[in-house]
Amino acid sequence: MIYLFAFFALTAPDIQSFDTVLKRFVNDSGRVHYAALKQDSKTLDAFTTQVGAVSPHSHPALFPSREAKLAYWINAYNAFVLSAFAHEYPEKRDRLQSTWGILSFFYRLKFQIGGQMRSLADVEKNTIRKEFGDPRIHFVLVSGSASCPGLSRDVFTAANLEALLERETRRYMNEERNVKLDTTRKELTVSEIFKWFKGDFGKSDQDLMRYIAKYRAGSPDFANAGWKIKYYAYNWSINEAK
Repeated sequence: MIYLFAFFALTAPDIQSFDTVLKRFVNDSGRVHYAALKQDSKTLDAFTTQVGAVSPHSHPALFPSREAKLAYWINAYNAFVLSAFAHEYPEKRDRLQSTWGILSFFYRLKFQIGGQMRSLADVEKNTIRKEFGDPRIHFVLVSGSASCPGLSRDVFTAANLEALLERETRRYMNEERNVKLDTTRKELTVSEIFKWFKGDFGKSDQDLMRYIAKYRAGSPDFANAGWKIKYYAYNWSINEAK
């Protein structure tokens, strides 16, 4: 048996199976039917097991392009968030509504990814942000909270990565719960995501405003018209479909 495993060829995770999960349990608003997912989690469990076996770090030949690598990490992050919430639903549905709960979920809880035990915070900071440097990832990584981006119902692939990053960033920017314009007061109220990761969007408020204006429909020239930035309080309740 040992010798048979030595010749067993590992493959990249079956992303189409994860696509099936997303289309079945995520609604058009990007909210999740956790109760239903808990009752039928076999497909998701199989996918996370595959993610646990290989990654662009452990088996780079399986992910030959930058697009394939980033797609893997986005899918992996979102899949493990879904899995954690679904398997411990409803007991821990409010796990993010305390500082300890947030720290425990993102920093202490570990998942096997490519043969290594890693936290979600580690994956986001030290792999996705550090290796790829694309601020659009903040609009596709879904933490399981109400104020996070809506979860895409389409799985990320090397072929569709760019199109999905653009689509989901544009969708996020044009929802008033994330970005709201007050033209009378010249106030731009935005999610705290833009505060926490401000450096990913540039060096100043003006850089951030320019970035938002690229995607927000009908945006004025924020950066050169005396606009001020305010931040919504983040809602850490669960992103559950009603």
